[in-house]
Amino acid sequence: MSRKRAFIIAWLLLLGLSATVPLSALFRGVVHVGTRPITVSGAVSKPVISIGSDVILPHGSRNIVVVVAGNIRASGAIQDDLVSVDGDVYFHRGARVTGDVLSIIGGIYRSTDVQATGRLGGAVHPWNDTSPTRGHHLQSTVNTSIRLGLAAGLALLLIGTCLTIVFPWQVVLISTTLRKSPLKSIGAGVTSLIAVVFLVAPLALSLAGLPFALLLAGAATLAWLFGMTAAAVVLGRSLARRGVPLLWATSAGLVVITIVMAIPFIGPLTVTLTGLAGAGALAVSLLGRARPTSPLL
Repeated sequence: MSRKRAFIIAWLLLLGLSATVPLSALFRGVVHVGTRPITVSGAVSKPVISIGSDVILPHGSRNIVVVVAGNIRASGAIQDDLVSVDGDVYFHRGARVTGDVLSIIGGIYRSTDVQATGRLGGAVHPWNDTSPTRGHHLQSTVNTSIRLGLAAGLALLLIGTCLTIVFPWQVVLISTTLRKSPLKSIGAGVTSLIAVVFLVAPLALSLAGLPFALLLAGAATLAWLFGMTAAAVVLGRSLARRGVPLLWATSAGLVVITIVMAIPFIGPLTVTLTGLAGAGALAVSLLGRARPTSPLL
């Protein structure tokens, strides 16, 4: 059996194993997809994943809650982590928060007498405990998104430049694959993202699986950074429209990416998807084992 075929079989086996994770979670009743709000009776004792609906925790939570495209409304004792993507987190009066809270593309709203000893990741606003106030803090959220976007873009500029200097051959190989096979790279990136999410999320919920989750998350982050750097090379050379040194193309592309990152909401999403396509190009290049042309440093 060739190395390429063995790699493909192992990758398909990995995808099959990862697909059993959400299915098993679904039968256990911890995954919900839909628009109807979920009200949990009693304190949450097992992980809850909701897509498209709000989650209401009137009696607190003792386990992790992840909501995508929905809000979290919590009262009582919050002893584990809360994560909201494209939604807000509301803490009602008297809530006690000892777990960490993360709100991505949203805000965290605290009513009076809320005790929070855990880390709060996101724009934090006061709340009157009666009605959503997201619209009143739109300007603050936008300003925060711009500052965070610029900071993240500058960090990518530094990391991408370092990767180009230390690993020029790898960057050229990935960028060449991305330029020649964009659709295949995007497909490989999406497939890899699904596999990583369904592997890392359940592993992170157990103490024994946490080291493996951290290892997979670190490898995925490194692949994304290489992919983003390669995408910057493609972008920089497209802007120049002529042969330019590799480092110049990387820097030019990353400057554009930094500017795009400053666009609230749309910018980070666009950059994330671009890096995902580059990570897919990395997977395709590993399978194809193509040889790049000589980099121009």
